[in-house]
Amino acid sequence: MHLSQQDLFTGLITMAIIGFALLGIELALKNKILNKLFGRKLLHFTAICTCAFAIHRFENRLLLASVFLLFFFILLGVIRNGWMQVNDYRTYGIAFFPLAFAALLFIPFFSDFIIVYAVLILGISDALAGICGEYFGKQKIIFLAENKSWVGFTGFYVSALAVSLFYFNNFSLQGILLCIALALLPAITELFSYRGSDNLTVPLFTGAWALLLIDLSAVQIQTLLLVAILLAVLSAFSMYKKWLTFSGATAACWVALLLFIAGEYKAFIAPGIFLISGSLLSKLNKPQQEKEGRNAKQVFANGITGIIFMILYGIVKEEIYLITAIVSFCISMADSTSSELGFYFKGATFDILSFEKLQPGVSGGISAAGTLAGLAGAMLLAFITSYFYSFSLSVFLCILIAGFAGMLADSILGSWLQIKYKTLDGKLCDDEENGAKKVKGLSWCTNDMVNILSNMLITLLFFYIFKQIH
Repeated sequence: MHLSQQDLFTGLITMAIIGFALLGIELALKNKILNKLFGRKLLHFTAICTCAFAIHRFENRLLLASVFLLFFFILLGVIRNGWMQVNDYRTYGIAFFPLAFAALLFIPFFSDFIIVYAVLILGISDALAGICGEYFGKQKIIFLAENKSWVGFTGFYVSALAVSLFYFNNFSLQGILLCIALALLPAITELFSYRGSDNLTVPLFTGAWALLLIDLSAVQIQTLLLVAILLAVLSAFSMYKKWLTFSGATAACWVALLLFIAGEYKAFIAPGIFLISGSLLSKLNKPQQEKEGRNAKQVFANGITGIIFMILYGIVKEEIYLITAIVSFCISMADSTSSELGFYFKGATFDILSFEKLQPGVSGGISAAGTLAGLAGAMLLAFITSYFYSFSLSVFLCILIAGFAGMLADSILGSWLQIKYKTLDGKLCDDEENGAKKVKGLSWCTNDMVNILSNMLITLLFFYIFKQIH
């Protein structure tokens, strides 16, 4: 790869600034000039904004992406070996941001202009959100895995709005409305962080969001903002009906905003059918009736693969991405219908791999009623979406088969990898109850993780096969 004089100079300046910042902040912390939080956030701001400068100035984009990817692996090794710890617990956040920048640079449809904007949002707004939340956010809420506050969210949104206004330098009514909309999704994204994962998710989804919004007309932006208000009302209703928890409703808003901007109103058909049917079916089972609804982890476990493909559809406008997104939601629909109705009818249930008899409701188990219910659920979603999108019979059958296959894959992974416990009375279960002991599976492989892995596996397989035959 060619390294120009400008690239060499830019690289040296970037490393020098970050190096001096790291040294200066470390000395300030030791001499108690700065506290740990301010020092950490100042380093975050300096390092990431300096990276934005490097992205703006660098000529060889692929070379810079490779450098960021190299730094990701270096930082990953440093953290894993315990040579660097910026929090009281192990976090990979400092390694995630070069990974995000490398991904954005490797993806051709992201312009440098959009990438720099996404990086600045991470560098400025994420740092301010942390400071505001720590010092002024008294009431903390766990949206995914970390304590967050609405004060921190407000700090993120207001600063992201200011960055957007000055970066795009458009103070017309359309420009202001655009910036109001642009700041919304990154601020929500930051709420769902796990040990620094927002350093990866914020720039990636900010870049995708900006790419989808930047060419909208004033009327389209106004419609989007009205839809955002409507989604907030519907989320409140879903909490009232106990379909979703507070974190689940916030996650659903995030998903719905991306669905609408990528695929307009029709994009709500598949996930809408899944959400409503799943919520209604869950009320059939008495243990489920006492629950508050799906939380953010469950929303993302069932929706993240579909939303990524819907975003790709919104960007490249190729139907294969739309069909693949629908397949992902069809898998979730089949799995949810199978689980709820299989548990309700309580027929003979067997482990899909060992064929040992299982208690209904344990992951990895299949029954005749549950299997037929899953097939019916996949057929329902495939039929309705095929009708509204005018898909051919062959596409309908492909969606149906993939949805059913995804349900079976979920059961296979649930039996093979998912962590299982045995209660004191000898019954196998998915959750750690009082006195229950782990007997099989991987500790990190929960039911939500199985949902993600099986959905992603079958969805990607479908995408590859469908692309080959069409």
